[in-house]
This record gives sequence, C-alpha cells and structure tokens, in this order.
Amino acid sequence: MNKTKTKRGVVVSALMLALMGVVNVARAVPAAFAWGPERTTYTNENPAPKAVFNSITNNAAVGDERDFVRIVEVHEDGTKDTYANEVSVSGGKTYEVYIYYHNDASSTYNDRDHDYVGVARESRISASFPESIKEGEKGEVNAVISSSTTAVPEVWDEAYMLATEDVSLAYINGTAKIFNDWEANGSVLSTNLFTSNGTYIGLNQLNGIILGCDEFSGQVVFQVKATSTGTPEDTPSAGFELDKKVSNNGGVSWVDSVDVKPGDELEFKVSYRNTGSVAQKDVSAFDTLEEATGMEYIPGSTRIVRNGVEQKVDDATETGIFSGGLRIGDVAAGEEVEIYYKAKISENTETFSCGKTVLHNLVGMSGRRADQEDAGLATVYDKVSVNVIRDGDGCLPSRLPETGPAQVILAGVVGGGVLVGFGYWLNSKRQLKKMKKEAKGEMKEKKGEGEKSKIAEKKEKTGEEHKA
Repeated sequence: MNKTKTKRGVVVSALMLALMGVVNVARAVPAAFAWGPERTTYTNENPAPKAVFNSITNNAAVGDERDFVRIVEVHEDGTKDTYANEVSVSGGKTYEVYIYYHNDASSTYNDRDHDYVGVARESRISASFPESIKEGEKGEVNAVISSSTTAVPEVWDEAYMLATEDVSLAYINGTAKIFNDWEANGSVLSTNLFTSNGTYIGLNQLNGIILGCDEFSGQVVFQVKATSTGTPEDTPSAGFELDKKVSNNGGVSWVDSVDVKPGDELEFKVSYRNTGSVAQKDVSAFDTLEEATGMEYIPGSTRIVRNGVEQKVDDATETGIFSGGLRIGDVAAGEEVEIYYKAKISENTETFSCGKTVLHNLVGMSGRRADQEDAGLATVYDKVSVNVIRDGDGCLPSRLPETGPAQVILAGVVGGGVLVGFGYWLNSKRQLKKMKKEAKGEMKEKKGEGEKSKIAEKKEKTGEEHKA
C-alpha cells in the first residue's frame, strides 16, 4: 500500500482529553504527524455529502481529524498524561494507543430518501506497532480506517514511540476496546485488529455499520507493555499455566470437585495462559472424558474464547479434544485461552455403586516455544473430581434410623432383664458356695463325734478287761 504522508501541526484539545477521562491536563500540545491520503476536507459547519472518515479539520474534540492516532503513558495508578503524536518509551511502562473515528457525512444522508449515501458499511480498523525499538530510534504506530462505501476507501495515520533504551513491545490482552455512545460501548475487540484486514467496528453491534454525524463517532484504544531488552533477566523465556474447573450450576461457580447425581449435567472450563515471553506454537488440548465411565460429552457444547472473544468451533473438530487433540494454534506471550465443554452423568444407576463414586477427569495441553525450531513438545496437566452420589434405587439408607421413646423404653426393659438375671445368677452362686461350706463343716463335725465315740468305746472295753 502506497501512502502519501503529509506533515502538519496539531493541537490536542482539552475537550478530547476530558472525553478520554484525562483530568489535570488543559494545555495544548503541538506535534508533527503523518497521515494519508490527500483528500477533500470538511468542517463542522459544512459536513460531507457522502460517507467519509476523518476529514473534518475543526472537530471540537480532536481538532484536525486526519491526525487520529495518538499515544499516552499509563501510570501505575491508572492516570494518564496528554495524548500526543510522539512519546518517550522505556522498559517496565505501559502505553495506550488512541484511534479516533468519525463518519463526516451529514445525518441528512443516513435515510432512504438519500439512498443511505451517508452510511459507512464494512467499516474496519487495523492497527500495528513495532515489536522492538532500539535505543534512540523511533517506532511507528499505525492505524487504518476502511469502508466499502466511503468516498475514500482507506484513511491512515501514525504516531511515534521514541525509545530511551532497547525495548520490546507486547499487546496487553483484552485492552483493545471500542468506546462510543451506543450499545457496543466498552466491547473488547478481536486481535484481528492487528491484522491487515482489521476488525469490525459498529454502534449497537460490531457489524461494520457507522452512520454519518458526530453522535456516531467513537474511539478504539489498546495498551502495550514495554520491556527492557539485552539484560540476562529479560532473555526470552517459555512457560505456561493450566487450570481446569468444573461447574454443576451453569457456570455460576467453578470448583475443583463437585457432587452430582445420575442424570445431572455439568460443564468443564480449561484455562491456558502463556506465562513466558515467547509465543507457544502447535498448542493442542486433549481430555480423558471418554475414559471416565459414566460421563458422556454433550454434542455442540465446545467453545473456545481467546482474548475475551469467542471463536466458532466446527462440528467436525469439536470432539477432537477427546481423540487426538483440539488444535488451538499459536498462543502469544501473555495470551490466555479458555475452552468450555459439557457432559452428562449417565442415568443408568447400575453404572455406579451405592454411595459415592469418584470420577477423575484429566486434561492436558501441549505446545512448543516458537523462537526455537528444534524445541521439544512440553505438556501440562490438571484434573477435577466428579463425585457421583447414588443413594436410592435399592441402596441401603446411608445411616441407621434415629431412636425414639419406644426404642428407649425397650432398651430399658431388655437392659433391666439382663441386670435382674445377672443378680439371680450371682445370688445363686453365693448360696451354692455357702451350702458347700456348710456341708463341709457338718461332715467334719460328724467325723469328730465318730472319733470320740470310738475312743470312749475302746476305753470302756479296756476297763472291763482290767476288772476281769
């Protein structure tokens, strides 16, 4: 694309800064910038008779709309300085890029009577920034606004980042957003923003339709992080994290272990984040759901969300996660990918034993670091527990019945009977012992009397013999 660049001056108005939430800044900042192509310009008082982007020279918010790309440093407390066409950049800091868009057609031309010539269709914004900048050099941040129905199919502008040291720049996931006065306000934009085709903008939907007039204007912003390069601690590193959760309440809460019953439905969420400073390539996910007896995948339930934007999953590939792997592709440094899918617990009660059956569901994700051609495949794993509770359909109660008054009385009667019987037995044993003791004494007494009788008889006989 050949782009004619024209150097001009610019004044950043206090109104624009107020619209962007920047307080404590009210002074004008002159700067130089490049924009293109050369085109017919308009004013607030005399807007365009046909759809055209960013061609008004006295916009109350931004001044000359042809200068629509600006940059600002975002401090740690979230405050910002003045948006400018050039900023100094150093490692460890965050910078926000601001892109203003405005269809300059008069609102008169938005209706059927004027063949909707004031409406811009297939409106897209594409942006780019340098991956690295050497100390003392300037890096260009570019943006292109395009439409299939505007008088000028593409308009572009750029701003500059002057490096105070060697730095690398990386997009901060989820910060690309659109702001306007319509329902699309605050929507996170796809990372297609950083491709040549760009990403759709819109009013109530991101469908590429932008009507003419300033009430339909807006801004696209995104943030980048600058990192110092050339020091040992800043050398490229690879790493990633994996976290699997399960929910049985429609995603209201996500946990590591969940209790369910036969016939219940549940949903799994797999969160994968590249924690390194280099991209991961050939990233794939695989799951052991089919090996967990008693759980069955619900067709059509697989979803993939990248940078807050849901991607379509083809019917032919949605079950790949259970057979060979679900291909995710490349995952940039700092990027996070979420995978969702649902399963149903078997209604066949014979599948599970009475009580609790624990099903362990394992997921793995693998990838290679993109900065080394011969990098090996690295894999991380995580799992959740699904506890299937079966307590009916012929199962014994989980606990014994509670005792009541009748059971207490019966226990007392039985206990009392036992005590009484034990008393009788003990008393009988005592009586028997006593009887034996007495019996022994009586026998001894009788034996003594017998001995005495024999002695007396012997004496008597002996006496008679002497007398004789």
